[in-house]
Amino acid sequence: MIRVLVLNSKGGAGKTTVATNLASLLALRGSVLLADLDPQRSSSTWAERRSERLPKLSIIADADRDFRGYPTSDFVVFDAPAGLKKGRLEDMLDEVEVLLVPIGPSSFDMDASRLFLEKLNEIKRFRKGKVRMGVIANRVNARTKGGQRLQLFLSDLHLPVVATLRDNQLYVRAAQLGAGIADLRMAETRAELPQWAQLLRFVTEGKRGTGA
Repeated sequence: MIRVLVLNSKGGAGKTTVATNLASLLALRGSVLLADLDPQRSSSTWAERRSERLPKLSIIADADRDFRGYPTSDFVVFDAPAGLKKGRLEDMLDEVEVLLVPIGPSSFDMDASRLFLEKLNEIKRFRKGKVRMGVIANRVNARTKGGQRLQLFLSDLHLPVVATLRDNQLYVRAAQLGAGIADLRMAETRAELPQWAQLLRFVTEGKRGTGA
């Protein structure tokens, strides 16, 4: 079993987008449990819209983070809430092998993410390399100054970028359908799938591509 925590301390960083799309992609490889730890229940609402014709995945709404009694699955994806206190963050990191941190291109995203990463380095399990962290550059438009600043920010901090996701309305449409990028037509998603394939390799094999 591979357990993946999708987390950033800032709201609006794209955690649910990453968690739901990753879960739908992993569902092509095995059984998947999507654990919605956010009181807003965005992942749960997404799953309610999911067609029975799409690859099946299980969903648990667990805002209190009670990990006991979870059904056995090949993959577990935790969609975490923003603003976690250090103690709760430590508890969550004790439960996972992989941490994915989506970071958006705004100055607010980068400032908050810098503080979050500093908090992570204070946690023993993370500092000792027990959890593999991958950063996802999210909602990137490389032609804008925001996108360029984000890539420079990640480069300066020497962060392990495992995928760069474009600012694309496909993600909005997929969310409305309870689908992931892997569930849409190949003709629509051709430009997006290489980054998701790269992210999938990191989650399942620990292999990282060029990212940004």
